[in-house]
Amino acid sequence: MARVTILAGLSLLICLQVVSSTKLACYFTNWSQYRPGAGSYIPENVDPNLCTHLIYAFSVISPSNEITMYEWNDDVLYRSFNALKNRNPQLKTLLAVGGWNFGTAQFTIMASTPASRQTFIQSCIRFLRLHGFDGLDLDWEYPGARGSPPEDKKRYTVLLQELLAAFEKEATETNGSCSQLQWPVGRGTLTTAMRLPMCQSF
Repeated sequence: MARVTILAGLSLLICLQVVSSTKLACYFTNWSQYRPGAGSYIPENVDPNLCTHLIYAFSVISPSNEITMYEWNDDVLYRSFNALKNRNPQLKTLLAVGGWNFGTAQFTIMASTPASRQTFIQSCIRFLRLHGFDGLDLDWEYPGARGSPPEDKKRYTVLLQELLAAFEKEATETNGSCSQLQWPVGRGTLTTAMRLPMCQSF
């Protein structure tokens, strides 16, 4: 009987460890505020304990290659979204830039030169810190597809490398935590739009 109890206890500990190490990212969309009636959804409606990471969708890239708000009231929503961390101190918040509707044109322009990439990257660091986000969700759909030229696959990989290096440098200089970086991809685009071996290396 004691052996069964020990095994059951050990199984429970293993399950708890697996659950506690799991990361679950959830999206909040800024247009959900416009749903009619009871369907309207704002950050205050989000349960901050359901997910380990909450992603605010979407911001956009301006013609000057800087990250910027999309909705007229995003700054207000950013405050209430990031205030969810007061209710769950372990929660991480990320800001998504791009998305399907944003397309590829401005991503192509931004990624085309080292200078324009650096403009974007430095604007991201400032913007994320200003609004209290813990990281960036780079939602370029998709490099080398949907009107994006084939050379954007390589530029995308370089952009990810430069973003990561800049985030790490900023964290070192400020003695802060490194901003998180993620890039969501659909299974069907892994081979057509991504230089997967290169992206996997970092």
